[in-house]
Amino acid sequence: MADFTDLHLEFNTNSQASPTWTPVTGAGKTTRFLDRSDAGLAVASADWPRMTRPNSVGGVDYIYAYTADAVGLGVLGSGGDPTSWDNAKYNQARWKWDNTGTFASTPVFTAYVSSAHAAISRGTGGLINGHTTDTGSPARSYLKGNAWGRVTSAGAPAAAPGADSGIANGISGSVSPSAGANWLAAYQSLQGDNDYITAPFTPAATTADSWPIMVRLHTGPNMNSGDHTPVFTFKYTFA
Repeated sequence: MADFTDLHLEFNTNSQASPTWTPVTGAGKTTRFLDRSDAGLAVASADWPRMTRPNSVGGVDYIYAYTADAVGLGVLGSGGDPTSWDNAKYNQARWKWDNTGTFASTPVFTAYVSSAHAAISRGTGGLINGHTTDTGSPARSYLKGNAWGRVTSAGAPAAAPGADSGIANGISGSVSPSAGANWLAAYQSLQGDNDYITAPFTPAATTADSWPIMVRLHTGPNMNSGDHTPVFTFKYTFA
Protein backbone atom coordinates (compact mmCIF):
# COMPACT_ATOMS: atom_id res chain seq x y z
CA MET A 1 0.00 0.00 0.00
CA ALA A 2 1.26 3.48 -0.83
CA ASP A 3 0.38 6.45 1.37
CA PHE A 4 0.67 10.03 0.14
CA THR A 5 4.19 11.43 -0.09
CA ASP A 6 2.96 14.96 0.60
CA LEU A 7 -0.29 15.96 2.29
CA HIS A 8 -0.36 19.23 4.20
CA LEU A 9 -2.32 22.27 5.38
CA GLU A 10 -1.78 25.57 3.57
CA PHE A 11 -2.79 29.16 4.38
CA ASN A 12 -3.09 32.04 1.93
CA THR A 13 -0.36 34.57 2.75
CA ASN A 14 -1.16 36.95 -0.09
CA SER A 15 -4.60 38.36 -0.91
CA GLN A 16 -8.13 37.13 -1.43
CA ALA A 17 -7.88 37.90 -5.15
CA SER A 18 -4.39 36.45 -5.69
CA PRO A 19 -3.72 33.61 -3.25
CA THR A 20 -0.24 32.43 -2.33
CA TRP A 21 -0.57 29.07 -0.60
CA THR A 22 2.02 28.61 2.14
CA PRO A 23 2.41 25.17 3.78
CA VAL A 24 2.25 25.09 7.59
CA THR A 25 2.71 21.34 8.05
CA GLY A 26 6.16 19.94 8.77
CA ALA A 27 9.17 20.53 10.99
CA GLY A 28 9.23 24.07 12.42
CA LYS A 29 6.04 25.10 10.61
CA THR A 30 3.15 26.36 12.70
CA THR A 31 -0.09 28.32 12.59
CA ARG A 32 -0.28 31.01 15.28
CA PHE A 33 -3.24 33.10 16.42
CA LEU A 34 -3.15 36.50 18.09
CA ASP A 35 -5.62 39.22 19.08
CA ARG A 36 -3.54 41.91 17.36
CA SER A 37 -1.37 42.31 14.26
CA ASP A 38 1.68 43.96 15.83
CA ALA A 39 3.61 40.83 16.76
CA GLY A 40 6.05 41.18 13.88
CA LEU A 41 6.93 38.33 11.59
CA ALA A 42 10.22 37.11 13.04
CA VAL A 43 9.23 35.89 16.49
CA ALA A 44 10.42 32.52 17.81
CA SER A 45 7.69 30.34 19.25
CA ALA A 46 9.16 30.61 22.76
CA ASP A 47 8.78 34.41 22.55
CA TRP A 48 5.28 34.50 21.05
CA PRO A 49 3.33 37.27 22.84
CA ARG A 50 0.61 36.44 25.31
CA MET A 51 -3.03 37.37 24.89
CA THR A 52 -4.97 38.83 27.79
CA ARG A 53 -7.94 36.67 28.71
CA PRO A 54 -11.00 38.75 27.77
CA ASN A 55 -13.96 39.71 29.94
CA SER A 56 -16.40 38.57 27.28
CA VAL A 57 -16.42 36.12 24.39
CA GLY A 58 -14.98 37.21 21.09
CA GLY A 59 -12.83 36.25 18.14
CA VAL A 60 -9.07 35.97 17.79
CA ASP A 61 -8.78 37.98 14.62
CA TYR A 62 -5.22 37.49 13.30
CA ILE A 63 -3.49 34.38 11.95
CA TYR A 64 0.20 33.95 11.20
CA ALA A 65 1.72 31.20 9.05
CA TYR A 66 5.23 30.32 10.23
CA THR A 67 7.47 28.46 7.79
CA ALA A 68 10.25 28.18 10.39
CA ASP A 69 10.46 28.96 14.10
CA ALA A 70 11.12 32.68 13.56
CA VAL A 71 10.02 33.14 9.94
CA GLY A 72 6.40 34.20 9.64
CA LEU A 73 3.88 35.54 7.14
CA GLY A 74 0.52 37.12 7.77
CA VAL A 75 -2.49 35.15 6.57
CA LEU A 76 -4.24 37.22 3.90
CA GLY A 77 -1.58 39.83 4.58
CA SER A 78 -0.23 40.33 1.04
CA GLY A 79 3.23 39.43 2.27
CA GLY A 80 3.05 41.52 5.44
CA ASP A 81 1.06 41.52 8.67
CA PRO A 82 -2.19 39.56 8.59
CA THR A 83 -5.51 41.21 7.97
CA SER A 84 -8.30 40.96 10.51
CA TRP A 85 -10.74 38.06 10.31
CA ASP A 86 -13.33 38.52 7.59
CA ASN A 87 -15.77 35.75 6.68
CA ALA A 88 -15.88 37.20 3.14
CA LYS A 89 -12.22 36.28 2.60
CA TYR A 90 -12.88 32.68 1.74
CA ASN A 91 -9.50 32.00 0.08
CA GLN A 92 -8.05 31.43 3.54
CA ALA A 93 -6.85 27.83 3.85
CA ARG A 94 -6.88 24.41 2.21
CA TRP A 95 -5.72 20.82 2.60
CA LYS A 96 -3.48 19.80 -0.31
CA TRP A 97 -2.15 16.41 -1.42
CA ASP A 98 0.03 15.00 -4.17
CA ASN A 99 -0.66 12.31 -6.78
CA THR A 100 1.00 9.38 -5.03
CA GLY A 101 -1.82 7.98 -2.89
CA THR A 102 -5.34 6.65 -3.16
CA PHE A 103 -8.06 7.61 -0.68
CA ALA A 104 -10.00 4.58 0.58
CA SER A 105 -12.63 6.70 2.33
CA THR A 106 -13.94 10.21 2.66
CA PRO A 107 -11.45 12.45 4.52
CA VAL A 108 -12.23 14.12 7.85
CA PHE A 109 -11.16 17.57 9.08
CA THR A 110 -10.91 18.21 12.82
CA ALA A 111 -8.48 19.28 15.59
CA TYR A 112 -7.06 17.72 18.73
CA VAL A 113 -5.50 19.01 21.94
CA SER A 114 -2.10 17.60 20.91
CA SER A 115 -0.41 15.31 18.41
CA ALA A 116 -1.35 12.36 20.65
CA HIS A 117 -4.86 12.64 19.15
CA ALA A 118 -6.37 11.45 22.42
CA ALA A 119 -10.06 11.42 23.27
CA ILE A 120 -11.31 14.86 24.30
CA SER A 121 -13.37 15.63 27.40
CA ARG A 122 -15.87 18.39 26.82
CA GLY A 123 -16.05 21.46 29.01
CA THR A 124 -12.70 21.47 30.83
CA GLY A 125 -11.80 24.95 29.58
CA GLY A 126 -9.11 24.03 27.08
CA LEU A 127 -9.10 25.59 23.63
CA ILE A 128 -10.38 22.36 22.08
CA ASN A 129 -12.38 21.17 25.13
CA GLY A 130 -14.49 24.33 25.38
CA HIS A 131 -16.48 25.58 28.36
CA THR A 132 -20.27 25.53 28.65
CA THR A 133 -20.48 29.17 29.81
CA ASP A 134 -18.58 30.38 26.75
CA THR A 135 -19.28 27.83 24.02
CA GLY A 136 -22.70 26.44 24.95
CA SER A 137 -23.90 23.07 26.18
CA PRO A 138 -22.63 20.54 25.40
CA ALA A 139 -19.32 22.37 25.40
CA ARG A 140 -17.92 22.92 21.92
CA SER A 141 -14.39 23.70 20.83
CA TYR A 142 -13.35 27.36 20.74
CA LEU A 143 -11.88 26.46 17.33
CA LYS A 144 -14.33 26.30 14.43
CA GLY A 145 -14.06 25.19 10.82
CA ASN A 146 -15.89 25.29 7.56
CA ALA A 147 -15.30 23.26 4.40
CA TRP A 148 -16.14 23.35 0.72
CA GLY A 149 -18.31 20.67 -0.85
CA ARG A 150 -15.88 19.53 -3.54
CA VAL A 151 -12.19 19.42 -4.43
CA THR A 152 -10.63 22.50 -6.01
CA SER A 153 -10.21 20.89 -9.43
CA ALA A 154 -13.99 20.42 -9.60
CA GLY A 155 -14.55 24.12 -8.90
CA ALA A 156 -12.99 26.41 -6.32
CA PRO A 157 -15.14 28.62 -4.08
CA ALA A 158 -16.47 31.80 -5.63
CA ALA A 159 -18.36 33.08 -2.60
CA ALA A 160 -18.04 33.05 1.17
CA PRO A 161 -19.98 30.90 3.65
CA GLY A 162 -23.47 32.25 4.17
CA ALA A 163 -23.06 32.74 7.92
CA ASP A 164 -20.10 33.92 9.98
CA SER A 165 -18.58 31.74 12.67
CA GLY A 166 -20.06 31.91 16.18
CA ILE A 167 -18.54 30.75 19.45
CA ALA A 168 -21.42 28.36 20.16
CA ASN A 169 -21.45 26.83 16.67
CA GLY A 170 -21.18 23.07 16.51
CA ILE A 171 -23.04 19.80 16.11
CA SER A 172 -22.10 16.57 17.87
CA GLY A 173 -20.49 14.07 15.53
CA SER A 174 -19.99 14.58 11.82
CA VAL A 175 -21.31 17.31 9.55
CA SER A 176 -20.74 17.57 5.80
CA PRO A 177 -21.31 20.36 3.32
CA SER A 178 -23.72 19.50 0.54
CA ALA A 179 -21.77 18.04 -2.36
CA GLY A 180 -20.89 20.63 -4.98
CA ALA A 181 -20.43 24.38 -4.80
CA ASN A 182 -21.41 24.69 -1.16
CA TRP A 183 -19.94 25.64 2.20
CA LEU A 184 -21.37 24.31 5.44
CA ALA A 185 -24.42 26.35 6.39
CA ALA A 186 -22.88 26.92 9.84
CA TYR A 187 -19.33 26.57 11.12
CA GLN A 188 -18.55 23.34 12.94
CA SER A 189 -16.77 22.82 16.26
CA LEU A 190 -13.41 21.10 15.70
CA GLN A 191 -13.17 18.78 18.69
CA GLY A 192 -11.39 15.56 17.77
CA ASP A 193 -13.76 12.63 17.43
CA ASN A 194 -16.56 14.52 19.21
CA ASP A 195 -17.27 17.17 16.56
CA TYR A 196 -15.75 17.15 13.07
CA ILE A 197 -16.27 17.74 9.34
CA THR A 198 -16.48 14.87 6.86
CA ALA A 199 -15.98 15.56 3.16
CA PRO A 200 -18.99 14.68 0.97
CA PHE A 201 -16.62 13.09 -1.57
CA THR A 202 -13.80 10.61 -1.91
CA PRO A 203 -11.04 12.30 -3.95
CA ALA A 204 -9.89 10.68 -7.18
CA ALA A 205 -7.05 8.17 -6.90
CA THR A 206 -3.45 9.20 -7.59
CA THR A 207 -4.55 12.73 -8.44
CA ALA A 208 -3.08 15.86 -6.89
CA ASP A 209 -5.78 18.17 -5.58
CA SER A 210 -6.90 20.27 -2.60
CA TRP A 211 -9.90 20.85 -0.34
CA PRO A 212 -10.76 24.49 0.53
CA ILE A 213 -11.51 25.15 4.19
CA MET A 214 -11.81 28.07 6.62
CA VAL A 215 -10.86 28.23 10.30
CA ARG A 216 -11.91 30.65 13.03
CA LEU A 217 -10.68 30.80 16.63
CA HIS A 218 -12.81 32.23 19.44
CA THR A 219 -11.97 32.90 23.06
CA GLY A 220 -13.75 33.80 26.28
CA PRO A 221 -13.34 34.53 29.99
CA ASN A 222 -13.60 30.84 30.92
CA MET A 223 -10.86 29.55 28.63
CA ASN A 224 -7.93 28.19 30.64
CA SER A 225 -4.86 30.40 30.88
CA GLY A 226 -1.53 29.07 29.64
CA ASP A 227 -0.23 27.78 26.32
CA HIS A 228 -2.68 26.17 23.90
CA THR A 229 -1.12 24.16 21.07
CA PRO A 230 -3.95 22.37 19.23
CA VAL A 231 -3.27 20.26 16.18
CA PHE A 232 -5.27 20.63 12.96
CA THR A 233 -5.90 17.11 11.69
CA PHE A 234 -6.78 15.57 8.34
CA LYS A 235 -7.91 11.96 8.85
CA TYR A 236 -8.11 9.47 6.00
CA THR A 237 -7.54 5.87 5.03
CA PHE A 238 -5.60 4.88 1.96
CA ALA A 239 -5.28 1.91 -0.34
